[in-house]
Amino acid sequence: MTTLRPPRLDRVLAFIVFGLVWIGTGISLATVAFVPGASARVFVLVVGTAFVAGGLWTTIRLGRVAVHLSHDALRYDGFLVSWTAPRAGISAVLDDALVEWHDASGAEHRRQIWMLTSAWRDDGTIFAPLWRWRREALLEVRRWAGAPAV
Repeated sequence: MTTLRPPRLDRVLAFIVFGLVWIGTGISLATVAFVPGASARVFVLVVGTAFVAGGLWTTIRLGRVAVHLSHDALRYDGFLVSWTAPRAGISAVLDDALVEWHDASGAEHRRQIWMLTSAWRDDGTIFAPLWRWRREALLEVRRWAGAPAV
């Protein structure tokens, strides 16, 4: 089994954004609901709670984010959802990290590997190595599946 994970820098940045910024923003919003004379207390409390819950969920899942390539299936464990595609059913792995496959019943599926979507193009700048790993991992998934880019 091959496991593709984001580099350490990406995981640290995701922890900062989801763990510190989202949860901190949620706590700040939720505390506003308890200020005397504040308007829209329930709304601010609900929004703050949603930020904290979303930040906790993604921070907890951060350690699991990966693409697992076993001998018979591709398993994607993402921030929000996870899914599995049978290797024999994969018909295409597109450049925007979409995987198309047919399951055992013949139904067609199309899901995106969000971890491998290219936020930036490899333009040769000093920051290119920070996102170049995504393209390399996508090409590895494509080679493993034996699927065309279409």
